[in-house]
Amino acid sequence: MVLFWSSPAAATILSGKFRLDNQAIIISGEEDYYGEFDLRSLLPMGDEFVLSKVIVSFKFQDDKEWVTKAGQSSLEDTGKVIRHGGFLVKRKSIAGQTDHYFTAKNIIHLSNEEEVAKLTIGRNIYFGTTMRRREVVQETIGQKSILLGTYSDDGDDGRIRQHHRITQSVLETHRDGYDGLFEMRHKVLDLAAAQDLAHSGVLEFELSGKGDYIFSEATLQYEGYTTGQEARDDTEGSMSDGMLWFMLLGLAAGVFFWWKKPQTIQKTRTVQKSKPVKNRNLSRKQAF
Repeated sequence: MVLFWSSPAAATILSGKFRLDNQAIIISGEEDYYGEFDLRSLLPMGDEFVLSKVIVSFKFQDDKEWVTKAGQSSLEDTGKVIRHGGFLVKRKSIAGQTDHYFTAKNIIHLSNEEEVAKLTIGRNIYFGTTMRRREVVQETIGQKSILLGTYSDDGDDGRIRQHHRITQSVLETHRDGYDGLFEMRHKVLDLAAAQDLAHSGVLEFELSGKGDYIFSEATLQYEGYTTGQEARDDTEGSMSDGMLWFMLLGLAAGVFFWWKKPQTIQKTRTVQKSKPVKNRNLSRKQAF
C-alpha cells in the first residue's frame, strides 16, 4: 500500500495492489467457484476513507487435453526415381539398382472444445475465452526399403535392374480447437462494488462458465482517499495554533491603542494652551 501526503489539512491519497497468485484451481462448468479478496490488513479500516476506483484482472489456463481421432492413410508415389550403377560383380547380367520413392501419410485430427470463464462481482459480469488454434504439421517418422524384384528398367534402355521401393512415413497432424492461456484485463468495477470493499474490507467473486479451465492468478488495484485520525489531528492543531496567534495579535493591538489614546489627548491639550492670547482679545474688540 502506498500513501501520499499532500498537506496536513488535505485528504490523504490512498492506493495499492493485492494479488492472489499460484491458485491452480480447476473450475468446472458443473460447479461454480467462490473466492474473495481480503484487504482488511491493507485498508485503514479504523478511519474514514473512500475508494473511488477498483480494478481487477484474472488469468486462466485451458485444462482439457486435446482429443485425438485417426484420419485417413495413403501411399503416394512421389515420382522420384534414382538409379545406381552396376555393383553386383557376381551377377553381371544385372545393370544396377533402381530406387522408387513413395510417401506413406497418416493423418490424425486433434480437437479441443472452447472454454469460457464467467466472472461475477456484485452486478459486474465479465467473460474470457480461449483462443482458437488451427494448424497442420507434418513430421517424418521413418524410412524403409523393400525389394520389388529384378526386371528390366524402361528408363535404362530395358536393362535388368533390381527395383526397390523407398517409403518415407509421414505423420500429418490437423489441429483445430481452443487452448492456451487467456485472461480478463483491467476490469473497472462499479461504485457499489467499491463501496462494499470499503465497508467490509472483503470483496467476493464467483467463477463459472463453460468447460474446464484453471484459475491461475488474480490482481486487485484500488484508489481512493482518506482523512485518517492523524490527518484530522494535524488539521485541528493547525486551526488551534492559528486562533491562538490571532488572539495574541489582537490583544497586542488593543494594548497599543489603549496606551496611545491618552498620549494623543494630552498632546492636544498642550497645543491648545500654547496659542497666543492676542487673538482672543482681537476677537472681543471686533465684537463691539
